[in-house]
Amino acid sequence: MPVTFDDSLWPLLIIDYPPTQSDMEYEEGLARLSGFVQRPEPYFIIIDTSRIGMPNSTQRQRQVEWDRTNDVRIREWGRGTAFIVTSPFVRVAMSLYFHVRPLGIPYVIAADMGAALTWMVAEMERTDFKAEAERVRLLTRAQRVR
Repeated sequence: MPVTFDDSLWPLLIIDYPPTQSDMEYEEGLARLSGFVQRPEPYFIIIDTSRIGMPNSTQRQRQVEWDRTNDVRIREWGRGTAFIVTSPFVRVAMSLYFHVRPLGIPYVIAADMGAALTWMVAEMERTDFKAEAERVRLLTRAQRVR
């Protein structure tokens, strides 16, 4: 099952990981993500891992390689990342990973999309993306009303 990317609120990118991915789907997701982080413009990302299973060892290694390859671009253009994590195991693993290899940009590990969006809107406002933050706020408010 492929990962989905929603850039309809750009510079906010929302990534939703499925429960499982083949190695080919994982590579395709990394390639697509590379296209976003290589753009020479600021961006924010929400990464929803709430449904994801544990990546296999090949996928974990590729993620580490991808992080190293894209580290400079992430630090240069990334303005904030929110990770939605529901698994206590994944939460601990991410905390340890970021302790050893700091992300280099503001981030939060949130329990759900609402918390991630709340943090992201505040981060967008803090970094002078006020109009973009208002657009996200209005859209999420409209979606809650439905």
